[in-house]
Amino acid sequence: MAVIDNMFSEKVSEAGSVSGFEPPWYYAAEENSLKEGKLLRVEAGGKDVLLVKTEGRICALSNVCPHARCPMDRGKLEDFILTCLCHGRKFDIRTGECFNDSLKLRMFEWKIEGGSIGVKIE
Repeated sequence: MAVIDNMFSEKVSEAGSVSGFEPPWYYAAEENSLKEGKLLRVEAGGKDVLLVKTEGRICALSNVCPHARCPMDRGKLEDFILTCLCHGRKFDIRTGECFNDSLKLRMFEWKIEGGSIGVKIE
């Protein structure tokens, strides 16, 4: 898969990467590809994952809204609040908690090794 640029985010595939991560950890992206305040959609361990860096803090969460399965990388990020484009659900990217109801975005553990970001997929 190729990198896809658009006005909201870009998708980075794990294919072809040499990462050194072993299951349940999967390569997600290079640390330097994650830009402050930008949404980075990646595929890790067969899952659609969204990486976000805000105020120097990295968050890894599901790229699928639990309400209507809309892609979260199409949403709007303001500080730590990610708003889903489809129905306006607002999520805290630090916890996955929804401000509108009891829904929650799935969060993933992440780590950096040698400049590569790995995501734990179980």
